[in-house]
Amino acid sequence: MAQQNSHGIAQVKEHVTAVLPFQVLEKIVDKPLKIRGVAICTGMSRNFNIYTPEELEAFSSKLADAPVYIEHVSVNSAVGKVTSAEWDGSSIWYEAEIYDDETAEKIRKGLIQHVSVGADYEAIDVVDGKVPHGLHNAELSLVAVPGVPETNVQVIEILENKQLQEKLSQADKQVSELQQKATEAAKAHEEAQAQLAQAKSTIEKLKTLVPGVDLLVDPPVLMPVSEHITVLEELMPPLFVERSSLGMQRQCQLIRSAILKAKEKQKVD
Repeated sequence: MAQQNSHGIAQVKEHVTAVLPFQVLEKIVDKPLKIRGVAICTGMSRNFNIYTPEELEAFSSKLADAPVYIEHVSVNSAVGKVTSAEWDGSSIWYEAEIYDDETAEKIRKGLIQHVSVGADYEAIDVVDGKVPHGLHNAELSLVAVPGVPETNVQVIEILENKQLQEKLSQADKQVSELQQKATEAAKAHEEAQAQLAQAKSTIEKLKTLVPGVDLLVDPPVLMPVSEHITVLEELMPPLFVERSSLGMQRQCQLIRSAILKAKEKQKVD
């Protein structure tokens, strides 16, 4: 029955009741193939259905647990089921399990790359296209030519392997960087050990050059013998001062004796 809504747009209301029990084919795999991808997007499909964000958001929860068919055919062709569906603001993303081994192998080989959503609706607005409302009784089909080109099929196992490989690659890179740092640290340690050995050798040489004087925290200030002789010679007064008294003559004799001993020590060294 056709009616006009408040905007003067022809509206066709259809009420459909459907029961969708389904059976998985007898030929099943021991471990189901897990897939994911885009199930449907907002906008106009190839068959001129216009899907609004509000309608798809409400429909996303109804897609979970729906059967997975091949090309929208009978219940007997069910090959899996949708395990979850999530709305991201522009598309519905699905995850599903495929139990039929032949279908799973075709997906792995890339022979099946798209999906298509099937559903009943409570009403439809006819404008430049058809705007369905009240989508329900959902099913997801593996198809060759999808109504919405953006749909896809991705094998979760392959995605997880890619993610694992990326993580392993990053881990290998980190290990390589750590090994390089360890090598640099070992090299720096060797250089430090060499410098320490050289310092110890220098200390031993200094001990040999200055016997009886150990390297203390606050070592005594040492003076070269030649400098000591110069200091003593500068202490000698002029000759007229030396002869001015017996005490001064005695002092000068002591200075000359010290100079003589220092020069003898200088010859020995």
